[in-house]
Amino acid sequence: MKSAHAGLAAFETRAGEAARTLLHNQGYDGGWGLTLTSVSSIVNTSEVLPILRTAGLAGQPVRQALDFLTGAIPEHCQPRHKGGRGEHTRFIAFGLAGLLSHPRFFHHGGVAETAAWCVGWLEEHQVDHGWPEVLGLDDTSLHQTALVVHGLAHLRDALHDFGPGLMLPGGVETNSLLERVEPLINHGVHGLLYHRRPSGAWGWRTYIDTDPSPSKTALCLLALSSVSAGIGPAGEPAYRDEPRETGGVHGPVQHKQLSDVVAEAGQWLLHNHHRWETFVEDDKDVQGTAWEHMAYALCAQAAIRAGAGPRDPRLAKAWKLMNDLWDPEAGLWNEPGASGKRATIRAAYYTVSAYDESMHRLARMSLTDSTSEVVSEASAEMVIAHVALGPGRTVIIGARDSEGSVTCELSERLFDVVRAVHDAAEAGLATDRIAAALYVAPSSVPKYVQRLNQAISAAFGGAPARLLLASTVDGASGYRLAGR
Repeated sequence: MKSAHAGLAAFETRAGEAARTLLHNQGYDGGWGLTLTSVSSIVNTSEVLPILRTAGLAGQPVRQALDFLTGAIPEHCQPRHKGGRGEHTRFIAFGLAGLLSHPRFFHHGGVAETAAWCVGWLEEHQVDHGWPEVLGLDDTSLHQTALVVHGLAHLRDALHDFGPGLMLPGGVETNSLLERVEPLINHGVHGLLYHRRPSGAWGWRTYIDTDPSPSKTALCLLALSSVSAGIGPAGEPAYRDEPRETGGVHGPVQHKQLSDVVAEAGQWLLHNHHRWETFVEDDKDVQGTAWEHMAYALCAQAAIRAGAGPRDPRLAKAWKLMNDLWDPEAGLWNEPGASGKRATIRAAYYTVSAYDESMHRLARMSLTDSTSEVVSEASAEMVIAHVALGPGRTVIIGARDSEGSVTCELSERLFDVVRAVHDAAEAGLATDRIAAALYVAPSSVPKYVQRLNQAISAAFGGAPARLLLASTVDGASGYRLAGR
C-alpha cells in the first residue's frame, strides 16, 4: 500500500499543479481538448472545470470556459451537414455537468439559459428507457443515460439551493425549470433500473445479453447515488427512496430502494476488482470517436461512493496505478495503454474525481478531536510517535506499532501550519499565534488543522491519524504536535 499512500498524500499538491498546467494551456476560445494541444471540446472542457474547483481556482478562466460551453452546446449538437459535430447526447450530458460544476457562476451570462436549453433537448429526444448515444437510434445508452441523470440531479439540487420563485438570468424561473427536471430524472432512473441485472451490475450494452461492465456499473451507481442524496428546499430528501421495480431485461423483476441498488453495485465492484483495478474499458457504443473509460479510477470512485473505505485492500492496485501515472514533467496524469502513456485531460478528470471522492470519504470518518474511546480495530487511530520536517514541503511521520515511516507532501499553506507548531514550545502554540503566522483570522485555523489531519490520514492509507492535537496553551486554546 506504500505507493497508494503516497498518491493520496500528494493529491492536494498534484491537483494544484494539474490545475496550473491546465490554466496555462487554456484555449483562446476558453476551452480544452483531450490533450493540451487538442481542439477544444465540450467533453474535455467540462472535465477540466471540476479539476479547477477541486484546486480552489475560479475567476476569469472559469467564466471563459463557461462562455465556451454556452456557445458550443447548441452549436455542436447540430447535424454535421449544418456545421455541427453531430446530434450526440454526450454534448448535452457533459455540457450540463460543466455548466453546473461551479454553482456560484450559475448567474453568469448564458449559463442558466443554456441549462434550460439542455433540459428542452432532453425532453424532446428521450427514448423508451433513457436517451440514445446519438439521435436516430432507438437503443438506450447506459453511458449517456447515467450521465444525464447525474447532471439533472445536480441541476435539481442547484435549483433547490436557489429557492422557489427565483428569476434567473434569461427569464429562467426556478420553480418552472424544476417541474421539468424532476420527470426527466424519474424517466432516467426508471431506465437505469430496468437494465439492472440480478447480480447488481449493468451490462456494456442494453437489451442484449452481454458481459457485465465495470464502467457502466460505476456510472449507473454514481448517477443513482446523486439522485438519492439530494436535499429539498426545507431539508427533506429531494427524492423519496421507496422500493422501485428493478430489472426486466435480465431475470425477474425485483423491488429495491435506490440506496440498496447503490450498495449492491458497490459490492459487485469490490468483489470484481480484478476486472477493473488496472484497466481501461473500451465503449464501442459511443459513435464518432474511440471512447475509453478510465475504469481503474471511475470504479474506485464509485466503490467509495457506495461506502467502501479508501484503504480497502481491494482498491490498492488502483491507487498504485493512479500514483504511478502522475507525470511531474507534464504536470498531469497519464493514461495507461499499450501504445504508451500520454498525459490527457480525461485521465486527470477521472483520477481527480477518485481522489476527491476519497478525501470526502475520509472527512466523514472519525477524524475529530473527540474520537470515541470504543472503536473497532480496523478504524483504530494511528498513534503518531515522532515527527520531522523533511525537504521541500514534506513531513516525515512515524506511528507506534507501524514499520518504518511515512512521508507526506503538503501544500504550502498546510506546511506553514505544521512548521509554526513544530517550531513552538513542546506545549504547542495558541490559535491566535497560528493565525498570525498564517495571516488569517483565528476562526480559520481549525479548518486548516482539519485539512492537515485529513492529509496525514490519507498518507496512512485512510487510517484515522492526527498530527495536530487540540490543547490549552497559556490559558488559551491552541494545538500541539503529536509525538511530543
